[in-house]
Amino acid sequence: ALREGVDPAGHELDPIMPRYDLSAQDVANLAAFLRTLAAEISPGVEKTEIHLATIIGPGADPEAAEAMLRTMRLYVEWMNKDTEGDTRNPTFSPDYRSNFIPAYRYWTLHVWRLEGPPGTWRAQLDALHAERPVFATVSGLVEGPWDEIGAFCDDMRMPCLFPDTELPTPGEGRYGYSVFFNRGLALEAEALATHLADAAAPPARVVQLHAEGPKGSRPAAALEAAMARLLPDVPVETRGFADAEGLRAALAGLGAEDTLVVWPGDAAGTVAVLAETQPPARLFLPSAAQQAAARTLPATMIPRTRVIWPYERPGAYHPRKFRVRGWMHSRRLPVTHPRLQMQTCYAMTMMEFGLMHAITDFYRDYVMEIVEHLAESELNTGTHPELALGPGQRIASKGAFIAELTPDTRPGYRVVSDWIVP
Repeated sequence: ALREGVDPAGHELDPIMPRYDLSAQDVANLAAFLRTLAAEISPGVEKTEIHLATIIGPGADPEAAEAMLRTMRLYVEWMNKDTEGDTRNPTFSPDYRSNFIPAYRYWTLHVWRLEGPPGTWRAQLDALHAERPVFATVSGLVEGPWDEIGAFCDDMRMPCLFPDTELPTPGEGRYGYSVFFNRGLALEAEALATHLADAAAPPARVVQLHAEGPKGSRPAAALEAAMARLLPDVPVETRGFADAEGLRAALAGLGAEDTLVVWPGDAAGTVAVLAETQPPARLFLPSAAQQAAARTLPATMIPRTRVIWPYERPGAYHPRKFRVRGWMHSRRLPVTHPRLQMQTCYAMTMMEFGLMHAITDFYRDYVMEIVEHLAESELNTGTHPELALGPGQRIASKGAFIAELTPDTRPGYRVVSDWIVP
């Protein structure tokens, strides 16, 4: 039928039916792909409800988690009120919207709180999903690596949209079911290496100190690999530390000609030790340490300290940002964690628009395809310079800035580089 315009019974299709010059292998590949698509509506969808979840890891900041949940619950309440208003009067728009009444679903949000080490998370997620299947997970706050959760989402073929994590699934994240704002600390490490390689003069030596655990070791490994590729002649010395005393020991022997990079586990504690010891080297810190550095570092260290910044620069204009802030204020939502809450709104918007375009085709793969196309629409809440996906892409923001500290200003930093895409 596709190649010759003849149906299985031998009838020739109307000439308006397009024909495609497909080889036998092309047809076999297409058939194999079609067999992977769901034949039944995905789990988590009922006649009048659709179930969604958000995942909170055991190390998440309780205040940040509560700010995220307040935002999500208010969004769900707002969506459900709109659904109630439209479905109560099914003839409210006979020429358009009322035609889609069968597509309306009330949202039910479930909070999945994980406990214990990451090695136990998969069993917990399996049990939670078996008890109450959900269509997708939205937003979320996870301090540790996303690896276990990502494997669960992939195995369930379930969308996991825009969680807040510094350690997303390693790699470029193609064709998985977890969609991230950026590549987290690995991106910051590679952006720093690119910045150093683009400088007028390369650094004499790079010394990087990293805390124990993946928040320190993963970006350290990423920086080593990027430096070996971009600046192979620059020596890179990597030192680990377990606590404040270990950090003090690791700082020994640094000179003014060195470039120091620190990947902390506890940003506040690490910056406090740096402020106490005042190493003479030029210093680079990840974005998570920006606030602590602006508050704590002495005036003598501020001019030689830089922060890797994978977010939007201060004062940038995004129409959606002002609309979402107005939405928050009109509903008396306390904005205690602005970037997290704005990112949460973006994730919820992606879920809303994905379902709206799917109409009654509640298939997880279909919604993922819709999200791929919608991410670059005018829906950016201003947290990143631009957000965009494409077929198979799972990383929406690709770069970072380098910023200097400005403790006397409200943001506490100022961007001093172009947007760096490693």
